[in-house]
Amino acid sequence: MAKQEITGKAFEYACLDALFQKYASKTEVSLLDDVNFQNTKKAFEELSDDEKTAFSSAAKRGVEIIAPLEPNLEFPDKKEPLILSIQPDKQGQKGDVRDVLCIRNQKGWNIGLSCKHNHEAVKHSRLSRTIDFGKEWLGFPVSQKYHDTIKPIFDELDELTVKKARWAGIEKKDERFYKTLLDAFLTEMHDLYEKHSAEVPENLLRYLLGRNDFYKVIAHTKDKTTEVKPFNMYGTLGLSTKVQKTQYKIATLKMPTQILSMTFKKDSMNTILIHCDNGWALSLRIHNASEWIEPSLKFDIQLVGVPVNMGTRIEAW
Repeated sequence: MAKQEITGKAFEYACLDALFQKYASKTEVSLLDDVNFQNTKKAFEELSDDEKTAFSSAAKRGVEIIAPLEPNLEFPDKKEPLILSIQPDKQGQKGDVRDVLCIRNQKGWNIGLSCKHNHEAVKHSRLSRTIDFGKEWLGFPVSQKYHDTIKPIFDELDELTVKKARWAGIEKKDERFYKTLLDAFLTEMHDLYEKHSAEVPENLLRYLLGRNDFYKVIAHTKDKTTEVKPFNMYGTLGLSTKVQKTQYKIATLKMPTQILSMTFKKDSMNTILIHCDNGWALSLRIHNASEWIEPSLKFDIQLVGVPVNMGTRIEAW
C-alpha cells in the first residue's frame, strides 16, 4: 500500500475513533468491526507516534465542529444504537463518496464523512480508450468522433506500455499526450453540453459529489488545522430532533444549472477549468499516476469554487 493510501485510510480510522471516543459514554454505540474497519486500523497503526497524535487531533477537532450540527448523534428521537462503520472503497465507484458512516437504523437517519488528509480532491477519474466518460460522468455517451480522435493517443501509449517505458524518458509528454487528449476531451464536453444543456451541469456535480449529503473533513497537518465542509445538496444534514435542536442551520446548496466556461488553465497543458453558475468551479488536472507508462491517464479533480453559503469551518488544534 502506497504512503498516500496508508495516510488516507489512517485518517478514516482516526475520524471513526474520534466519533466513538466522543459518544460511547453518552449514547449506545455499536462499532462495525469488519474488514473495512480492520484495514483502516492497520493503516493507522503503521503511522509514527507523531503522525498518530496529529491525525487524532485533527479528527477530534473535526468531530467537535460537526457535533453541534448533528443532534442525532447524541439525542435521537428513539432509543437505538448509533452504528459507526467504514465504507468499502467500492461504494465510491457506485456514487457514494462517504468514508465513515453514522447510522441509526430504526429512524433511517444517517450522515457520512468524507475524510481527506492534506488534499481536497473529489475524484480521481481516468480516461482511456475504452472509458466512455460521457456516459459515466454525465449520462450521455461520447461520440464516435471522440473515440476516433483519441485512438492514436492510446495506440502510442499501448506501444510504450508493452515496451515497459517510463514517463521520465518521454520528451514533451505534456504536449504530446496531456494537451492532445484534453483537447479531445474539451471538444466532446462542449458538444455534450450543447446537446444536453439542461442535464449536464447537475449530472457532472452529482457524479463528482455522489448521491448522498456528507461532511468533508480535511486534516491540514502542516498548519495544524481541520477544515469541515458540509455538502448539503439534499437537505439531510443538520436535522434537529425532538430532544435537541441543531445549533446552526446548514444551507441546502443549489446545484449548477449552467456551465459558464470550459477552458484550459492559463499557461497550462494539463489542466482544464470548468466554471458553473451558483458558485461551482472545477479544476481537472490530468497526469500519469505511475512512473511506468500505462494505457490510461488519471484526473485529479478538485472543487476550486463552491457556493458562498456552504458554511465552511476551519479550526486549529
